[in-house]
Amino acid sequence: MDSRWPVISNALSRREWLALLAVAAARADGVSPLEREWREMTAQSGGTVGAAALHFTSGFRASLNGAMHFPLASVCKVPIAMNMLALVDEGKIYLDDMIEVLPDEVTTEVSPLGERWPREHSFRLDEMLELMVAKSDNTAVETLYRVGGGQAALAARFRQWQVEGIRIDRTERQCGRDANLSMHRFLADPRDTATPDATVEFLRRVFHGDFLSTRSTARLIRMMQATTTGPGRIKGLLPAGTVVAHKTGTTATVKGLNGSTNDIGVITLPGGGQLAVAFYLKGSHRDLETREATIARLAKAAFDACA
Repeated sequence: MDSRWPVISNALSRREWLALLAVAAARADGVSPLEREWREMTAQSGGTVGAAALHFTSGFRASLNGAMHFPLASVCKVPIAMNMLALVDEGKIYLDDMIEVLPDEVTTEVSPLGERWPREHSFRLDEMLELMVAKSDNTAVETLYRVGGGQAALAARFRQWQVEGIRIDRTERQCGRDANLSMHRFLADPRDTATPDATVEFLRRVFHGDFLSTRSTARLIRMMQATTTGPGRIKGLLPAGTVVAHKTGTTATVKGLNGSTNDIGVITLPGGGQLAVAFYLKGSHRDLETREATIARLAKAAFDACA
């Protein structure tokens, strides 16, 4: 992998050892200080919060509602991008291939591609992947879900990778339609969901290069580090310049009820350690600013616990 990307070291620093010992001692009652802090922070969220953290080197873990399922929203764009990159690794498609966007896949809502259509009907796969992950392009995700083989192909890919606790069953647009029809039914639906615990384990394996070639893994990490959506979520309270490879997700709000507001990613800590975090907030009646501030506080607490 390119030397610019942090790698997981097998050596623990003195600070990491002390932090790990402190956590082990604090877990005598089964709950870490970070988990207690998270629980207190969720009181003002207006919904149900799921949070998980995993330090790659020390193995430190923290979890709040970690086994509960939460709607993925645009977090689904990371596995969809990975499926396409896996096809590239297999030689079945190429990054410079031109991909046709069909009329029923076009939207101008959060979509640089949609704004260029119909002047342009086809786009390079590499650009579509970049826009889908870094800009959360909603036209790109519809097209690449189809081109990648849809639900059946993604389910097969998850089986191949032995990934559990994450599932993608519908297009993101169909998820939006279903949420608008009945938000309560949507929130109870197990489809297109993930658990926080499964998410951080998935991120650990992504960064270990378990799923993709070294080149494709580096490409995915670069795209996630280039994410511009949700600057007030994981990155909101972190020190300026902190490197975060992340992906946000937000569903619609129907009659004052928001489906989900999410951010998942890997934080590069001072000294080069890496911390995977997953924050999901579902069923909240609070405004976007409040929901994002909740995620920012959760992320900062995790950062402080491990930095």
